[in-house]
Amino acid sequence: MKLFRHLLPVCLLLLGQAAAVASGDASGNADVPGIHAIGNGELCVYGRGADILQIFGPPYSSPSLLTLSLCDGLQVASEREAGSSVWNHRLRDGHGVAGRHTDFVAAGSPVFVRLFRQKRPVRYRLGVELEERYRPFEESLSCAEDGLPVSWTDARSVFRVDLRAGVPFYSTYRSPSGYCYRLVTTGTVRLERSGENGRELTLTASPGEGALYVIAARSREELDRETARVASVSGLALLKTASRSASRPNVTASALSGERRREFLQAVDDAAALIRSQQSSEGSVLAGIIYHMGYVRDQYGVSRALLALGEWERARMILDFYWRVWQRSGLIHNAQAIGYPGIFHRHENDETEITGYLVVQAFDYYRKTRDTAFLREIMPMLEWATEAQQRNLIDGMLPFNGDETYIAGGVVPRKVMYHGSAEATLLFIEGSSRLLDFVRTRSLWNEDRIAALERDVRQCSDRYRDNFYRDGKLFINNPQREAKVSYPATRPGVCLHPDHFDYFTETYHFKGCLYFCEDCMRKDNSRVELPPVERFSIPSAYLFPIYINAQLLSDSEKRALLDEVVALYRKTGKISSQDRILGYDFGMFLYALADCGDPLAADVYDRMMALRDDSGAWVEYYVDGQPSGCRCRPWESGINIEAAIKYAR
Repeated sequence: MKLFRHLLPVCLLLLGQAAAVASGDASGNADVPGIHAIGNGELCVYGRGADILQIFGPPYSSPSLLTLSLCDGLQVASEREAGSSVWNHRLRDGHGVAGRHTDFVAAGSPVFVRLFRQKRPVRYRLGVELEERYRPFEESLSCAEDGLPVSWTDARSVFRVDLRAGVPFYSTYRSPSGYCYRLVTTGTVRLERSGENGRELTLTASPGEGALYVIAARSREELDRETARVASVSGLALLKTASRSASRPNVTASALSGERRREFLQAVDDAAALIRSQQSSEGSVLAGIIYHMGYVRDQYGVSRALLALGEWERARMILDFYWRVWQRSGLIHNAQAIGYPGIFHRHENDETEITGYLVVQAFDYYRKTRDTAFLREIMPMLEWATEAQQRNLIDGMLPFNGDETYIAGGVVPRKVMYHGSAEATLLFIEGSSRLLDFVRTRSLWNEDRIAALERDVRQCSDRYRDNFYRDGKLFINNPQREAKVSYPATRPGVCLHPDHFDYFTETYHFKGCLYFCEDCMRKDNSRVELPPVERFSIPSAYLFPIYINAQLLSDSEKRALLDEVVALYRKTGKISSQDRILGYDFGMFLYALADCGDPLAADVYDRMMALRDDSGAWVEYYVDGQPSGCRCRPWESGINIEAAIKYAR
């Protein structure tokens, strides 16, 4: 069985599962809020209303093996405590409030806690199960009643869940270690076996107070140590510690008042909590509920948001994570496992686009902090990233990476892979220009090295308009680059056979831009033709130069690009001619409008804020205004909240 690993179908599958929860199949509640994240860098939890969809860690690149689903027909209202990742759920039945539940991850420990205060009984199904796409590995999962290594005064039931090493945490990437979880209930809460497979439990919370503890570890010894630590502290004390660590971002909102100001401050707090919960203790930030890895590209928008929020140390942690990855491996790929060095998710060309983001991100951080010592420390990584881009230059253009959000979501087709990329090329120009300024002023490079990079930057800069502008429009791709490409015999990425769509660690060159998987190469492909050559223009192509403060283009040129999007918006109420837009398109639009003081910013701000889900996050894509793709996205949410902060000032 081929496991789907990465692309839109998985997103749709997971969203379908989540939608089943929201529809009331489990809880009888058609108004359950959107998916939320709870985490402390070691253990991460994704929930929807009172249901738990995933629990995983440590580390963050781990498989999820526990779910919690409300059985009774109760109405659920959920709310996060300000400045924290503590979630409170109020459950109502026909007689009023039936119970109150509080969820949090303990400070400094991989322990999830749910506190129960019940007036009437409530039942949950606790599933010991892998995500559906990893069900073939369920023989590696076991659940058994367990004892406690220490005295726990009010413990009612104890189970241990074990998962052997070798189970995928994402795609086909398998965990090098196993996992141990201990489930402990206290007070009026108990766990009992139900079902025939031994991996399904019923949790019953009777009137009174009690708790569910999920204690996680990589070994039995570590699990016993964490259990002893938790057993010595009450659930309420753990909650107080988690609440005390809460902090609301300090941002300016002088341009807003009344309800709009309140909504803005809530959105800022929501975005900060989303990012903090998904940032691992290693530094990298998860890309959302589907993706249990850290993506280089996604970290850029997150870093920008953290800098805007004043979270400079967290922004540095991201760069430090990739510095350690580079030190160990001598390279960086599209995505990296968190907690397992050397496990990478590669795409068609990882020497471009993500490498550009990495350099620009470092100098964004430097511009805010003036942390010269850190920038000099990570300089070997930035030099490698720059040299990787230089190797791919053809006629002043860089190709696409292959996993850009607009390509992964089908907004721009994969046939452009070896075309010139306006985005990747501009990232190279801007990042390299900032790098050159830094090394020149500190005499870090010799003259020959400086001159070589200057030549490449000059060539890209001089040809940029000819390469990507046509008839006053900026296109995201230039097919002319492909004419000089030497196609590699194999590459990782997506099979482009007309009758197949899936990701593979290796695909094979068929002809032109087409790469097929091994099975599709064996088919009768005599009628397969090369796709027609096209140029594409999307909102982010026009707005990207403003977003990264590109010095290559003049203010008047950037204003002209913005005016193209403004004209379409005023005419149609949309920012794209396509029904499908990127989750950050409105954020980039707002950022550009706020940057030049355009009064249209107020309307766009309201439109963007209305797209947030009930947990305060933006999603991967929107189709006709409806969310599509992955939830709990720090990348899109980061870009959008930074734009909101810029507007509110």
